Amino acid sequence: MQPDGHVFLKSEWGPLTDYWPAVSFTKRSVGIELSNRFQPGRDVLIYVGTTSENTHDPAHRARLLSAVVPEPNRIHETKRIIPPDSWSASLEEYGDRWPHSLAIVDAANFVSSPLPYARQVIPHAYASFAETRNRGRFVEAFETEREAVMTLEIEPIRLNLAADVVAYLEMRASASVKLPASVKQEVYRMTMLIIERVKKGGELSVRINPQRTAPNFSDLSALITKLWQESQGGSCALCGAALLASTTNRMLQPSADRIDSANGSYGEDNVQITHLACNLAKNAYGIDHFEEWIAALRGVDLTADR
Repeated sequence: MQPDGHVFLKSEWGPLTDYWPAVSFTKRSVGIELSNRFQPGRDVLIYVGTTSENTHDPAHRARLLSAVVPEPNRIHETKRIIPPDSWSASLEEYGDRWPHSLAIVDAANFVSSPLPYARQVIPHAYASFAETRNRGRFVEAFETEREAVMTLEIEPIRLNLAADVVAYLEMRASASVKLPASVKQEVYRMTMLIIERVKKGGELSVRINPQRTAPNFSDLSALITKLWQESQGGSCALCGAALLASTTNRMLQPSADRIDSANGSYGEDNVQITHLACNLAKNAYGIDHFEEWIAALRGVDLTADR
């Protein structure tokens, strides 16, 4: 945590464990607010035990429990990033009460015995939990209370991250790799084109534009970058020839293609990078006829099996 970092606080029923390795919310808007304000490496989020019986261990009530670092760039479906048994038990007892989550990627637990008492360490911040506007939200510790939290002893814990979280972190990491300026320009162009298509979904033009969906800009850009340099190795997903980052031949221009054209999503399971000509040909004639055409171009005798 940096000297200018923020100490955010969230009430929880227990310290962080692998049972529930996520910061979860009833309202997506609360997760979005934390995402916008939280900066990993600068800030920290502190779990504070509630005083209710839902905090089963009396030793955890009104105590500082854990210091966590959520990954703020994506709000996940909770059921996809916590263990299935945890999700099933939560559904049975509370229903779908916490459907939105930020994945926790780094964490530590406070280790003093007894655990730090919130009313002593952060009296003003702790009292602010009771304000109506802060119900179900997070609050912040300022000045001397912030400094008091930062002096407390903690012990790092190792988390077993869900497959969805690992895949997402790898995708984000791939986007940070240094790329040629021409490739970055193509990634930006394709990302913006997808965003514009999504915005126009349902609008009336010469025809009604189909509904489409896509991740946010940063996630979509990271996804396209990963496809280009890792998953596809710089090759067109349809014909296998090299993608060209700077070309005046529009037929060879890189194009983001939905694998299943009937599916309006540009999510990671339904997008690939192709040449524009390959994309248009596949959409016009279908994948089977397209692949037959490619085989013919490569000199395959298409009459051999007929």
